Parts: sequence; structure tokens; C-alpha cells
Amino acid sequence: MSGLVLVECQDGVCTITLNNPRKKNALSLEMLADLEKNLENLQNDEDLRAVILQGAEGSFSVGADLADVIGTPADQEIDDRIECVDKLMLGLPVPCLAAIEGPCVGGAVTVAMACDALVASENSFFEIPATRLGLLYNPDSVARFHARLGSATLTRLLLFGERLSAQTAHHSGMVSWVVPEGSAYDKALEIISKVASTPKAVAATKSLIIALEHGQQNLSDWNKIRNEILGSAERKGAVEKAKKRLGIK
Repeated sequence: MSGLVLVECQDGVCTITLNNPRKKNALSLEMLADLEKNLENLQNDEDLRAVILQGAEGSFSVGADLADVIGTPADQEIDDRIECVDKLMLGLPVPCLAAIEGPCVGGAVTVAMACDALVASENSFFEIPATRLGLLYNPDSVARFHARLGSATLTRLLLFGERLSAQTAHHSGMVSWVVPEGSAYDKALEIISKVASTPKAVAATKSLIIALEHGQQNLSDWNKIRNEILGSAERKGAVEKAKKRLGIK
């Protein structure tokens, strides 16, 4: 590991920090490779309860490191690395939050959007300058953006390359919470603290939401999963705790 990605886990919450503040946490191939390895290590972590992704020192990330961009089809490697990171993030069976401070640009938007929700500080902004770089943005990423944001916001981001403030991103549905500058991570921790301690139900709910975003319409398998959870020891224990909390015998 290069130190370009820092990982700290405490009480089941894993904080992943993009750590190259000198370059405002630009997504170099080396950083993306490290991020991929760290996410792979988390896939089978039975103690994992949630993930928070952030950037070091007031910047989420300015996107692909231009030192690795050469303007030929070889640049596909950057997209491939980001796609691997996205799939690993989406595949984690726990809630993932992106805590956004400062710029979230280009490929960093894709990485952030692989999280289940975004917390953005008032000083943050979102921008995808793909067309200014003569690029058709990764179609797989565009499809995911379209499922979550719709055509209007996607057109502003991609076709016009507009810079969206945190408030504009919030109104569009891209950002779930807008908080004062410097407090995105603390807000993410607060949100994570309220996540239910029922891993099967949480994992299934996350997977269902992602499946619906991908256009799945046949819900028969999901109803089977629901019935399995209804009869699980996890659910029985959760109901017993709720009754005890309310004084119901």
C-alpha cells in the first residue's frame, strides 16, 4: 500500500480517506489500485457495520490525476479502475456514505455516487468536465447517474459541464444532506450511528434499492428473501428488543 488511501475501523465503522492533499486527492492509478485493494479486504469483514468515504484536508477529490492521462485509448485504464472501485463499493452489504468537502470532480463524482448517500458541506461542489477534455464519459457510469438523477441533472453535469453547488446538488437529489463547512464527516458519523443493528435486513434493503436502480422489475426473488428474513432469528430478536423498549410484554 502506498499510503494514498488510509483506512481506520472502529466499532464496525470503517473510514476510508483519499490521502494525497498536495494534489487535492487526485485519483491516480496508484490511488485507485490501493482503494480497490482496501475495498476487497472489507468484502468479508463480518464486523463491518458501515463505511464512510472522505478526502483528506478539505477536498474530496479533483478527479483523475492528469499526470496519468495521456489523451489516447490507454486512458481507459482509469475508467476501468474506477469501475472496479464502484462495483466493490456497491457490493458491500453495509451502508456507505460519502462525506464531501470542497471539490468533487470528474471520476470522483462516480466514486462518491457508488456510495448509498452523500453528505456535502456548504463549500463543496460537483463538476464533470468530460466534454471539455474531449471525452464521452463512461457509459456504465452515465447509466447509473441517469437511474438516480434523471436526464435534467445529468444534462447539466455532463453535456454542459456545469458546476453544481452543494445546495443545487441537494435539490437535484444527488446529495442527501448539506451541512456547515468542515462538518460532513461528523454528520456522516451521526447518521451511521442510527443504522439498525440488523445486518441481514440492512444488506437486503441496500441490494433491493440497487437492483431497482438497475431496472429490475421482477420482485419474486425479493419476496422470497423478505419471507426468509421475516422468519429469521435476527428479526425475532429485533422485535423483542422493540417491545422491551416500549414496555410491551
